[in-house]
Amino acid sequence: MAQRGGSVVTFVRYGDHVAEPIVEEGQADIIIAFECLEAMRYAHFLKKDGVLIINNQRIDPMPVVIGAAEYPEKIIDTLSENHRVLSIDAITEAKKLGNPRVFNLIVLGLAAKHMEFTFEDWMDVIEQTVPKKTIEINKQAFCAGYGAK
Repeated sequence: MAQRGGSVVTFVRYGDHVAEPIVEEGQADIIIAFECLEAMRYAHFLKKDGVLIINNQRIDPMPVVIGAAEYPEKIIDTLSENHRVLSIDAITEAKKLGNPRVFNLIVLGLAAKHMEFTFEDWMDVIEQTVPKKTIEINKQAFCAGYGAK
């Protein structure tokens, strides 16, 4: 869906006891948004002391493309009024690493600092889950996000 201009939402819950797979409004510890407008659309799921991680990128949805709607201005500033927001230009950072496809690991690295897992846990997961030939670039990307702000 996202590749065709649509929106994709995924909930991830973990812990000793997870009663249901869906996160209720106002209950998310962290929201990771790969695009600014997506952050605005789903910010109401964040709890008061949660953190909103945003890839500072603009992708115009179809209504904006055809002129039926306008893309909101200053989304990050607006969200920062009521939420703890951390934004990163992950696309630019990934290009600096020589591979724009690893922008997602940069965003994940920034988010990881606000989760209960250790840095070493994340490195182990990267080693075990990405193709062997991409381990090093994925680790570099994760570290770029983890070291940001």
